[in-house]
Amino acid sequence: MSENIILKIIEVLAGENGKKIVEILLNSQGGKSDEELAQELNVRVNDVRKLLYELSKQGFVAYTRMTKGDSRWYSYYWYTDMDMLKQSINRRMNEIRRVLNERLAYEESQTFYMCPNDLSRYTFDEAFENNFRCIHCGSELIEIDNSRTVQYLKRLIEALSLIHRA
Repeated sequence: MSENIILKIIEVLAGENGKKIVEILLNSQGGKSDEELAQELNVRVNDVRKLLYELSKQGFVAYTRMTKGDSRWYSYYWYTDMDMLKQSINRRMNEIRRVLNERLAYEESQTFYMCPNDLSRYTFDEAFENNFRCIHCGSELIEIDNSRTVQYLKRLIEALSLIHRA
């Protein structure tokens, strides 16, 4: 997976400033403090910290804690590398792919019915239990074709696979 694709994914997940933070950290030796990042980005330290915590939660950045001299205050130095980013993105993509594959299997294994009035959707078993009537309004349910949903899920899974291989 190329650096450009990784940065684009991070931008989608964490916004423009999140992407900028990751870019700065990738190009830094030994990491940067939140204050240094705020100064480079020309944004408030609190905003940088929020982004760093979010990026950390997603596994895109990590930190080391250090004390300065005799002070009891800690300084946090944030860092990242391409391996960390690739690992986090791969983990997330695998989870998304797993969920999409489960949904695809569900969609392919069921026959669905829908109420023409409130558009509520029922599996065959649910429709059968209710005599093919809507539980909300009593209308007769109609069988629906979910082939477009199945095709959409397949395209999403394939797109994720293409991104993963890039």
